[in-house]
Amino acid sequence: MNQTATAENPVFEHVQQADSPLVMTAIYEPQINLAVWQRQLPTALQNYITALTQGLNALQLRTVIAPAEVGDWLTGLLPEDPQRYLFIDDVRQLAEMYADLFELNTVGLRLSLINETMCPRFHTDHLICRMVTTYHGHGSEWLREENVDRSKLGAGAKGLADHLSGIYRHHSDIQQLQPGEVALLKGDGWMDSQVSGIVHRSPHIHKTEKRLLLTLDFAE
Repeated sequence: MNQTATAENPVFEHVQQADSPLVMTAIYEPQINLAVWQRQLPTALQNYITALTQGLNALQLRTVIAPAEVGDWLTGLLPEDPQRYLFIDDVRQLAEMYADLFELNTVGLRLSLINETMCPRFHTDHLICRMVTTYHGHGSEWLREENVDRSKLGAGAKGLADHLSGIYRHHSDIQQLQPGEVALLKGDGWMDSQVSGIVHRSPHIHKTEKRLLLTLDFAE
């Protein structure tokens, strides 16, 4: 059921957002299931990303890697460009941040150029915590706890699309990450959390659009 603020069941703030990367540490708070670093990418980096996405028809890179090795790995896979290092450095820094935060030696890294909607239904992830950033295109969509009916997740939707299932009440309830923002999405695998994994989905992508997405996970 949607949450209603009462003395017995207060609605708690489960999201932390700030323009500093230090906000990422908030994911360790038991009541937090989404932490967002509200950053804006430098113009030079944005220009490179735009050129990269326009110049490629497909990109599906996936590996388990130590953060220190990300630079050499990406250098061998991305098209040559004088500004390529800006993008590679950003990916490497995010991998280092993720690994340091969770004390990981290696991370599961996926960099994808997407031209179709990946996960169109609202859901939670059955993992510990994922880092996500959309470098180009529409960012991931998510719902606040007070606006989501978790009984409509999965089979509870009875096969209905999100806008018909009742998982949210109004279209305005849907929140969206902005390009360049970095988010930590707590999943249902997080132990000792006071709240279940953040409810989220991929944005709808039109046929003429592309989305450049980076995800970082615990290495399997």
